[in-house]
This record gives sequence, structure tokens and C-alpha cells, in this order.
Amino acid sequence: MAWGYTGKILQVDLTNRKIAVEERDDVFYRSHLGGRGIGYHELLKRVPAGIDPFSEENLLVFATGVMTGAPIAASNRFSVIGKSPLTGAAGESEAAGFFGPELKMAGFDAVVFSGKAEMPVYLWVTEGKAEIRDASHIAVLGAREVEDALREENGSPKIRVAQTGLAGMNLVRFANITNNLTNFNGRNGFGALMGSKNLRAIAALGSRKIPFADPEFLRKTAVDYARTFKDNPLGKGLYHYGTTIFCELLSAGGGLPVNNFRQSKLDDTTPVSGDTYNQVLLKKRTGCYACPIQCKRGIALDDPKYGVDSRYGGPEYETMAALGTNLNILNLKAIAKGNEICNRYCLDTISMGMTIAFACECFERNIITRADTDGLELRFGDADLMLRLLEMTARREGFGDLLAEGMNRLAVRWGVGDAGFNLSVKGQELPMHDPRVKVGVGLGYAVSSYGADHMYAAHDTMFTDAASFSFQSTLPLGIYRPMHPTKITSDKVRSYAKLDSLWKMMDALGLCVFGFAPRGAMSLETLVQCIRAATGWNTGLYELMQAAERGSLLARAFNFREGFSVKDDRLPRRLFEPKPGGPEAGKQMFTPEDFTEAIRLFYEIIGCDPESGRPRRGKLMEMDLEWVDKVLTVS
Repeated sequence: MAWGYTGKILQVDLTNRKIAVEERDDVFYRSHLGGRGIGYHELLKRVPAGIDPFSEENLLVFATGVMTGAPIAASNRFSVIGKSPLTGAAGESEAAGFFGPELKMAGFDAVVFSGKAEMPVYLWVTEGKAEIRDASHIAVLGAREVEDALREENGSPKIRVAQTGLAGMNLVRFANITNNLTNFNGRNGFGALMGSKNLRAIAALGSRKIPFADPEFLRKTAVDYARTFKDNPLGKGLYHYGTTIFCELLSAGGGLPVNNFRQSKLDDTTPVSGDTYNQVLLKKRTGCYACPIQCKRGIALDDPKYGVDSRYGGPEYETMAALGTNLNILNLKAIAKGNEICNRYCLDTISMGMTIAFACECFERNIITRADTDGLELRFGDADLMLRLLEMTARREGFGDLLAEGMNRLAVRWGVGDAGFNLSVKGQELPMHDPRVKVGVGLGYAVSSYGADHMYAAHDTMFTDAASFSFQSTLPLGIYRPMHPTKITSDKVRSYAKLDSLWKMMDALGLCVFGFAPRGAMSLETLVQCIRAATGWNTGLYELMQAAERGSLLARAFNFREGFSVKDDRLPRRLFEPKPGGPEAGKQMFTPEDFTEAIRLFYEIIGCDPESGRPRRGKLMEMDLEWVDKVLTVS
């Protein structure tokens, strides 16, 4: 019997309006776990080499993991996978919320979309059945209006909706996908891919219970975790502040992006501190399916200028920095309004904020003028300008039509593609963590198969103290020695490679890293016991991390086939400049030569050629991926 998954994958041909159900066996799920593993398997098998991401031949995959919907904390995530419109590489983005569990309870582990609908449509999924329905009447509405309309149309307020927004329908290259209006598949531009297929939304409603091998163990573990997680500082901090405290923490260490990464701290973080947020914005703490941590921020802001629709939630750290400190904007109310606008239109706040910052710096340098910006004066610190540019970008109006292409395409267009202030990797804009205080995060930015992403692996600051829970929890991975966050050593690279697989294991399983060690309060030993209880597999970390590694090799194989190589694994030159603020200000934290050598070592560790990035034949054989070697040899 299958436990933890349905064994059914929907294949939806939008061009011909055909739907088929494909069944997969237990070996497939043990090999790939779900999520990104399913997605990259489909991508490399079926997407032709060299296609434009907006081609009908591209796939858009929504995939849950075998732990998605388990009744324990942080077991609610799903992945979206495809060839990214932003980078042209194999892309993925994970989201939490309620949609993943609902899709599985509606009868399916994954949905694979191919082709393109002639007119806007949505997919209705319920009780093991699916139907393509007309969406012309909701195509240009805001996200809230679409969610309400689909619930009313299909007769239940319990319906969960995953959707792109107006930005996605307008093919803004960093448009995202939202579910529950506050949870996002936020990187790689999959809202635009969804829009390119004329797919406005997926609505799911299910009542089928997900079968688990040992539900009593899961129930007991969930009760114990809910009772004790706040005893751990990692859990207590997330409950009380969510991620909003990071402006203070990173500024103290000289790692807060300010003024387009030209500065790294604020003299006074009070305007954007976690306590100020709780006083000014916080209405209630909210969370995701079956999770007691409640790290999401429900806000209320009745302000004549910046009043927000509370259903779109409140800004988290990445947004507070991307639309705030990195633009020299410290008005928390304006940042909250910017967050609402982005959520309504489904704009990725990181890429949006970074693209505005890049344009402002280009304006400062006279690379562009008012003649290029519809007469707008692009200046840092202008909150009203930021809000106006969000609207213009989502609608692709005037100068916003250029911003909608993202930072890297703008840099090439304006003749500064190789400039040190083009702060993107593989075409994706940097998140709000400076590698000059977290060099392992910088390594992750560079070697990520889908562009710079702060969730690619664990952050360095978790492994500096041998007595900490985070460090002690990773001993089963063979990480034995504390590591300085800014030092590039063989220990750092070796440990990063292991943590990369651990993070990808959680992504493939459908787990949020905030729940589990080393970032969350549940130990890896207990996590493995929960996976056994959910699936009935006699499994351990070795098998699970190998399955995650398998998905990563599929992504790297896809990228190699598309022409990417290790030469694309680079950091922007600005990040090799001396640290601008905080402890060790004025010091160059690492050299390009040291960083390049670390990347080479990483590829050797994971079994890929350190020049091309191609997975080596022996590694593919070890991972039972012989077919991939044949695909690459033919290509």
C-alpha cells in the first residue's frame, strides 16, 4: 500500500484541453521523494533543448512531496518547476500555505501542464477529478478577487487557490504564484510561465484522507512539538517575530543590504525593527497547514495614505530589505503598502526591489536619464516612487515595461551587463543576505542551479558555536567542527555540499526548514522517524539525501544541456569589495581566486566536472541515472 502519497499525477494538455492521470510506483517516490524530484524528472525527459521558456513546449509542474499534508509542523510545502522565464535555466520555487495538502487530498501528488490554452483558463481539481474551465471573467482581477470568485463559483469557502496575478498574465519575468494570498512560489518567474500558458489559477478542494503508515506516532510527535518548540530559541524567535527581526541582527553584523549593497548597516534600525513592526503593524500571528509555529504576520494598517488590505499579509524580512533598506526607505508603513501591491499583482518582492535599486543607481551614474524613464527622477529613499514603479511594472506601463524584464536584461540593454553593480546570478537578482558576512550563502548564490537564492542551503551563522542546537543537530551529517561565517575553507565547502543535499531533501519531501534542524527545533533523528511513520519506508538520512541529490543532478544536467557551465557560477564584483560596515569594515572578506577554488572543490565533491558542470558518468551510475548520461551524450 502507498502511504504518504496518492501515486497519481495529472497530465494537463492545455492546447488540446485534454487531461490524463498517470500512476507512479513506490520505487519512483523513493527515488525522487516528490516536489523538485518529480519536476526535474519531467523537465529533462520532456522539454526539448534550447526552447524559449515561454514556448508551448515548456512544462509547468506543481508537485507535492511525500510529507506534504502530514499532520506535523512545517509539512505543507510544494514545488513549482519549469524552465525559468527569468534565467533560462532549470528553475524551481517552493511555497508553504494550504494549497499543497489540499491538492493531495483532492487526489493528486502533482499536476504537469503542457501546451497553451487559447483563452485564459483555470483548473478545477476535486475528489480525484479535474476539469479545465474558462477564466476570461477573472483574468485581469486582483489576487483576492480571483480567490473569492473561484470559491463562490465552485460553492465552498474551503477551496484553496494557487494563482498567478496580473503581473504574470502580463509576462513580468519575475512574477510569482500565490496561494492563500500570503504564500508564494516567489523566485524564477513562474507566475509569468503560468501566464504564458493562459493558466490563471488552480482551484483545489478535497476530502480524501492522506494515508499514513503510523498516524498515531505522527499525532503524538505533533502534540509534543506544539508543546515544546518555543523552548528552543529558534522556535521562540520565529513565533514572536517571524523573520522581521533580521534587519536588526544583520545590521549589527554589517550584513544588511542598504543603498544597493553599497552599505551594510543602519545607524538606527528602530524604524524597521521587529519590535516596531509588532507595535505598528502586527494584528495576529498566522501560520500554514498543521503548523503551530505561526511565523507569518497578519497585519492591520488603517492609514489614509498607506492603508493596506490585511488579507495580503504583512512584509517579511526579504521584503522589508528589498523594498525598504536597500532602497534607503525606512518607512515601515510604505513598505507594508509595497508588499500589498506586490502580493495583489503577484510580483516577487526581491527581484522587484533589486531591479528598482539597479535602475536608481544607473540613474545616479547618468547611464540612463529622464528621457529613458518617462520623466521620472529615480532616487533612493523615495517611497512614493517605489510604489508607483510597482504599479507600472505589474501593468507593463511605460518605464515599467522595461523594469518587468528584470535587472540582468536591463543591464545588458543599458550596456552595463558586466558591471559590478549588476547584482544578479544566472539572471536572478540577489536576495537580502550579504555573502561578506555569510560566505556559504554566497557559495550557494553562485552554484545554485536556478540563480541566487537565500533558501538554497543553510546559513553560515548556524555553525559557529559547537554547543548550539543547530551545530549539534548536524553531527549526523559528519559536520564536526565549527566554522567562521566569513572564512572559505575545505570544511566550509564540504559542509556546504552536505547541507545543500539536506535542504534539497526537505524541499523534495515538502518540508519547511523553519520546522526542523538545523534551522528549526525538531532534530533530524525525529524527522527521519516521522518520515518512516508517514511512508512506511525503512529509510534513513543516507537514502533520503541521495534522493535529493538525484534531483539536483537532474537540474544540473538540464542546465548543461542548455549551455550553462561553471563560468556562470559567479558572484557580482561588488561582493568582493571591502566590507562597507559593521565588524571588520574595510576588510576584503575573500578574494575572487579563493571563491573560484571553492566552487571547483564543490563540483568535485558532488561528482560534476569542475569546468563544465556536467554530471560525471560515474556519479550518474551511482544515482541510477544512466538515462541522463545518454541524454547528455546525444545532446
